[in-house]
Amino acid sequence: MKGTNRQSGISIVEFALVLPVLMLLFFSIVEFGVAFYKQQVLTSAAREAARIGVVAVNPRPTAAQVEEEVYAYLDEVGLDPGKSVVTVSGAGGSTGDLLTVEVSYPAGLSVVSSLIGSADSQVPSGVTVTARAQSSLE
Repeated sequence: MKGTNRQSGISIVEFALVLPVLMLLFFSIVEFGVAFYKQQVLTSAAREAARIGVVAVNPRPTAAQVEEEVYAYLDEVGLDPGKSVVTVSGAGGSTGDLLTVEVSYPAGLSVVSSLIGSADSQVPSGVTVTARAQSSLE
């Protein structure tokens, strides 16, 4: 009878030791999944904006119009366009020129960094994901 009580006490201690590691693993998987989702959304937004900038011929879209397409796409999927940084180069050029659309967005990882890092550690508090699309003007 005494042995059974000792075993349950040991199980609780083992669980208490393993729980933080499991929680860190769980939150890491979730946050990296969210970062991967944002990366895919940015890739699609950059690709769609580059397509709009290349396909429209007369008149060719300006850099501001291509940038606005990225903001509209991000707003449509539920990301805050105000947090994004969009760089467009080559918009409005002539046939054969290269149009480049680059989009950056903060991905987070705040839970993981706060769990494993302290105030003076080298663990980054946030990660920025970036996507780029290039097309030649038709």
